[in-house]
Amino acid sequence: MTMDAAELLALDRVAIRDGERLAFRGTRWTWRRGEQWAILGPNGSGKSLFALALCGKAPVVRGEIRHGFAAEAAPDKDAVLLSPHVQREMILRESSFYQSRWHSGLGEGQRTVAQFLSQASVEELNPFEVGARRGDTREFRRRRQRFVRWLGVAPLLRRKLIHLSNGEQRKTLLVHTLLRAPRLLVLDDPFGGLDTATRRRLRGVIARLMRGGLPALVITSRPDEIPPETTHLLLVKNRRVVAQGAKAAMLKHPLARQLAAASVAGRASIETEDRSLTDMDVRSTFLGKPLIELNHVTIQRGRRRILDDVTWTVRRGEHWALLGPNGSGKTTLLGLIQGDNPQAYALDLRLFGARPHSTQTLWQTRQKIGWLSPELHQHYPTAWSCLDVVCSGFFNSIGLHQHCTPRQRAAARRWLREFGLADNAGAAFGELSLGDQRMVLLARAAVKKPRLLILDEPCQGLDTAHRRAVLGTVDRVVAQTGATLIFVTHHAKEMPRCVSRVLRLKAGRASF
Repeated sequence: MTMDAAELLALDRVAIRDGERLAFRGTRWTWRRGEQWAILGPNGSGKSLFALALCGKAPVVRGEIRHGFAAEAAPDKDAVLLSPHVQREMILRESSFYQSRWHSGLGEGQRTVAQFLSQASVEELNPFEVGARRGDTREFRRRRQRFVRWLGVAPLLRRKLIHLSNGEQRKTLLVHTLLRAPRLLVLDDPFGGLDTATRRRLRGVIARLMRGGLPALVITSRPDEIPPETTHLLLVKNRRVVAQGAKAAMLKHPLARQLAAASVAGRASIETEDRSLTDMDVRSTFLGKPLIELNHVTIQRGRRRILDDVTWTVRRGEHWALLGPNGSGKTTLLGLIQGDNPQAYALDLRLFGARPHSTQTLWQTRQKIGWLSPELHQHYPTAWSCLDVVCSGFFNSIGLHQHCTPRQRAAARRWLREFGLADNAGAAFGELSLGDQRMVLLARAAVKKPRLLILDEPCQGLDTAHRRAVLGTVDRVVAQTGATLIFVTHHAKEMPRCVSRVLRLKAGRASF
């Protein structure tokens, strides 16, 4: 296929390898210079696989993909992908140890943000290579300063990558991606895990890049996340392109209308009049015994206070929302409660009525907690069967490394059946869609009927249908297990109906 000078990207009768099957068979698509495209489709539609193929990271077994770059250009260098999968790979390179953010003295993951954003890191320079080619250093520093300012990353430069929150990692990785000077920027679920202010800032950055002439492909399941500067849409479902064309026409397509209607219906079902956070009765109306008690807890790293004089009591039967921007201290607070953070020994806190004073007491605490978090999802091995993933919840392990009793396996199967995933019990965790993976991890959190259920951004990256499913399932889990809930979200109006109390964190300070 010969490239037209006006074509940036062209696919001719493409088929992409997807495990044992082929996806996007016979796909034709042309991106012309001056256009700005987005890909819209539900979870499990194959959007991420399509993005990998565009960037030369998934095998195209039929047809071909042509890029209108220079003759010497390579797709994996000039078409650069930023996605949750890329973020996961970055964190696993820093450390494969789930609790590494609390044990960084072990020697893993010692790079700071500044080191990650250095010219040597971005250009992948080998310090032992004689005559290694380096770009213009002055120009690199100028661009780094600009992108750091655009995304508000300056306060993070001295911190280690593994100490960053999920949203802070995403911002840092975007700066790194932009510093690679891509000719095509592919952003898969770019707003996932970001607080409201950062989502607004990122929209502005994407708009600047597009107006500056950089082709940027935004991939999303939410129509409201399509940038206004987008001119064309590719609609994807069931691992095939169902429609493509000008944005105005594509938004009238039944699939786009379905996703938009689901989004409106989802907000309507979640944002009922009597569920407004401003109208919540935050007085203590429960008489249950305290499960979590923090008394004037402060954690400081260098000059920065991660938690600043936090006093908080969670009683049995209460259901809390934990809100706050990226980097506000939410992850550190949850680390203390889960017994992951070793500073729990030195602080004035009680977990289930007892002061943590040994590894054994913290282990006993973890046995009473079920949890789900973006970090857990990032670190969870994809090869384990879904049944084994759920069973690992009995042992708080990443993977199943202990023998399960027949009773435990039967309980795990019941939860999978409860969540509509019984047929996936033997399937590899990594073969499921993002939404189904999240439901499996929710079953893992619920399987031992914990006294406390901690769900950290369980809806991150999900389309409206899956968000509604997760939120409804959380309400059922709480009702069936009797667990007390702590629910973390960046979308204050998207939370389970059972939530009745709110703790807000900002710069480590707590308010109710």
